[in-house]
Amino acid sequence: MTEPVSTRPRSERARTAILIATRDLVAEVGFEQMTIEGIASRAKVGKQTIYRWWRSKSAILAECVLDGLVLPSRDVPADTGDLREDLIAWLRATLTDLSSPGTASLLRGLIAAAAEDSDLAAVLYERLTGPQESSLVGRLHTVVSGGEGDDAAVANVVEMLFGAIVYRVLCRLSLEPDLAEGLVDTVLGGLPRPS
Repeated sequence: MTEPVSTRPRSERARTAILIATRDLVAEVGFEQMTIEGIASRAKVGKQTIYRWWRSKSAILAECVLDGLVLPSRDVPADTGDLREDLIAWLRATLTDLSSPGTASLLRGLIAAAAEDSDLAAVLYERLTGPQESSLVGRLHTVVSGGEGDDAAVANVVEMLFGAIVYRVLCRLSLEPDLAEGLVDTVLGGLPRPS
């Protein structure tokens, strides 16, 4: 995926220009409308330069993720001892980030690219989703049967929380930070509590 197609050394200046052009174009026109020609034009390089180093626009986007140019990972929720409030604060910050049209468009592009490229999907999970998912699962286990709860129930609750965000981004629905409290209360309501 992100391995260069050619073994010729890359110009760091050209590489950086291509990654920045990709990031900007995904935000401006969306992943589906972005083309290799558009990236080359914006980066002021030839198409052959891009094809020499990457197999597809998905591979370029994956490298943007690896370099932290696209959607740097949001911090995991703080642990103040109040799970509900920590989750609400984390989700408010996430929704605030995503309420920017450019950031929402980037996320839609990453989702589309991941759907067509399993290697990119793995990179996105490792760099963006996985660390947050692990943190959330660990935190939720503390409220389920004193840490001895049902792993499937906890995983389902975390997936519902992420799924609600992705659904709203894909459907271009409101991403107002005020949604955080209701979403958190809904997903936490599905957790079994210790008896």
